[in-house]
Amino acid sequence: MSSMSAVSGMGGDTATFQLVAPYWWVTNLGGIVANGIIAARSKKRIAKVTFAVGAAYHVVAAGYAYYAAREAGLGDDAWKWGLQTLAVGTPSARALHRMLQERGVDA
Repeated sequence: MSSMSAVSGMGGDTATFQLVAPYWWVTNLGGIVANGIIAARSKKRIAKVTFAVGAAYHVVAAGYAYYAAREAGLGDDAWKWGLQTLAVGTPSARALHRMLQERGVDA
């Protein structure tokens, strides 16, 4: 069983978006939300810094994913890659990178 679900692009046979496995949504998105709640309620600086660094990483990775997908010609699916990467981070960025490598796109 694959950990990703492929979705075909507009009118094409080639998948241009791959949904990452549900456990990534639970662990990574759930983790960043939990981290944010803890940081907001905590008086410790490390909790706030940890959340800020994690959130910043997700934003930067999402920007990269959107840009790379758009530059690779994935059209309307570029925003899906960006949003998924914003939510789950590295698993989505890796899936995009792997898909682009399979297509022979240097990203």
